[in-house]
Amino acid sequence: MSEFEINTLLNNGLIQQALYAFAFLFATWFAGRCAVVTNETGNANIISKIAISGFGLSSIWFLNLQFNYVDFHLKGYAHALYNLKESGAEISTRGESAIELFGRGNASDVPGLSIIPADPVAIVFIASLTLIILSIIWMGGSNND
Repeated sequence: MSEFEINTLLNNGLIQQALYAFAFLFATWFAGRCAVVTNETGNANIISKIAISGFGLSSIWFLNLQFNYVDFHLKGYAHALYNLKESGAEISTRGESAIELFGRGNASDVPGLSIIPADPVAIVFIASLTLIILSIIWMGGSNND
């Protein structure tokens, strides 16, 4: 496999992940809207709160997986370029930079998929979304009219 083919596979994988991320961002937004409507009615029953919580948590879970898949694609890209280089093929300076950046010092290892994102900003983002949606559903509003 050439460097061009490896780049093409990476780009196709990232396009796929972007489409899934948009879908799950929309689902998370919809869960937030459902949570706001539930909170605004003021008398939502426990079944609707549980259903909306389940929908919100599942959409956040799949959004979290999209962050992890992107990281997985990038690590796999670095691993494939590393293997190409080790086989004796010449790779570009850009390929060398990708090995250093995405391989994180261990591009020779086969990458694995994790449930916890490698990026701390993604962890904060997922935790924030979870707290926002659950607090809207389960905590009363500050307006006591």
